[in-house]
Amino acid sequence: MRQETLDAVFSLLPKQSAASAMQKITERIHSKVNPAAFEIRWAEFELSGRFLRGGISNISDLSTQIVTNTQRDFGINLLARRAARSEISAGTLEWVPQYDLFLWFLPYRFYNEQGKPGVRLRGLVVSDDLFGEIIDLFNGQAQLTAAEKRTLYQLVAGIELRQAAELDHVGYETKRAQTKGACEKLQCSGQKDLVRKAMGQLFHLMSVSDADLKQTSVAAVMADKFLSGDMDLVICRHESGRKLRYFVGGPEDGKPVILVHGMMFPVILKGVAKFLERHRLRLHVPIRSGYLETGTLSGLFETDGLIETGLRDIEQIVERECRAPVTLIGNSLGGPVAIQLALESPHLFSHLILQSVNLARPAEREAVQKGGFYQGMQDIKSDRYLFKLVNLEYRKFYSNSGTCQHILKTHFAKSKIDLMVLDGVYCGTPAYEMFAMTYASSVTGIAEDFRHVMSEDPPDCSRLQLPLSVIHGSSDPMTPMSEIMALLPGDGSVRNHVIEAAGHFAAASHGDEVWEIIARTAA
Repeated sequence: MRQETLDAVFSLLPKQSAASAMQKITERIHSKVNPAAFEIRWAEFELSGRFLRGGISNISDLSTQIVTNTQRDFGINLLARRAARSEISAGTLEWVPQYDLFLWFLPYRFYNEQGKPGVRLRGLVVSDDLFGEIIDLFNGQAQLTAAEKRTLYQLVAGIELRQAAELDHVGYETKRAQTKGACEKLQCSGQKDLVRKAMGQLFHLMSVSDADLKQTSVAAVMADKFLSGDMDLVICRHESGRKLRYFVGGPEDGKPVILVHGMMFPVILKGVAKFLERHRLRLHVPIRSGYLETGTLSGLFETDGLIETGLRDIEQIVERECRAPVTLIGNSLGGPVAIQLALESPHLFSHLILQSVNLARPAEREAVQKGGFYQGMQDIKSDRYLFKLVNLEYRKFYSNSGTCQHILKTHFAKSKIDLMVLDGVYCGTPAYEMFAMTYASSVTGIAEDFRHVMSEDPPDCSRLQLPLSVIHGSSDPMTPMSEIMALLPGDGSVRNHVIEAAGHFAAASHGDEVWEIIARTAA
């Protein structure tokens, strides 16, 4: 099952990239890489050595768990005990032989509540496995052997080659040969140059351990770089303590509507301002859990799950920002989620609109690749370890806009109108870089959406207590109108609006027509 799943989830990548990703995951599985290899234990201290806080940061999902009690984690406790034992200074690096790891203390700048800058120290626990992951991250093409990475790790830790040979029960000449091999593969002139290069790459641990402070940075960059002038980003806290994030656009006195987004939603928000202004709509787009964030992978395996968390967030945003009932729109993969929300909270909504809904079932039988990808995304939900490995590779490949261009052009190859949208014909900006940012920071949410749509029974729309409308492109390559109609009540109560010549991104290519229908429905 695993090989079939890997073939599916990487089926949209270029063949060479897919082969590289699958080979790396296979190597990790066969070598039984410890999941802890992806985790950085760190702690922050005053220059005096006083402990402030610690954390466990993950280089796969870029998440951080804050630890305030040093007794709760061995690595953080090790850092705290070292800081308390004697003076530490910026740059201190110490080998801890009994645990086969080293401690590294680095300076960082912070600002107090008055805005005054200062300097503190962050201590890092660097294990052999973690070191190997960082070296692979920046030197994947070099293909260092495990033995070469081990020797390089020992050199960085300050261990002489003779001592390293004794520790690993090999000959001195073996260690010399491994050092020479690493130098050749990393294009270093000698041992000192090799250590300098590795230390520079190892500094990446500092940025990863800052991930908790950057929880909303992806959404903020999306708003500033791609949606500026169209949508604003709002970040607030509900009285329950949950952080709520949503985009909002359109005139403040416009008719409020709520959009439950899918996986490529920024594409239809770019350039939307003129339509919202023209049709007097105030659009709220709650950013659902798992999207545009660095939340932990463990969120996928919580009892309630990301879908339920997202539904509760949307309800809270409606109650906070809108005078219910309001019109609810479900776009793409967000369509089935919106149906569930309307069934659970009918008092909050006056009308449900399914706009370019995607049921994650390819329209054509021969679309095996697309269907296999959907199935693969569903399958990895059941294997936390495999998901972590896949996520690591996704972050590497999907963060590249060129790779995303290849994927999207393959995915929408039969829809000329959608390709025009992606090339920026309608909004003036190609969507590939925007998609790269969305996908690399939303794998958890996308996978959960696929799981929800493909594994759950189709929503029973006959139970809806509010009016239902459908807006769909006549040439939508994701889900044909006939398949959508099969899920809807057949009593003639559904208002169907087919947008001629439109594809999946009808709200972008035929924006005026789509938003005019939404405005009339919401009136």
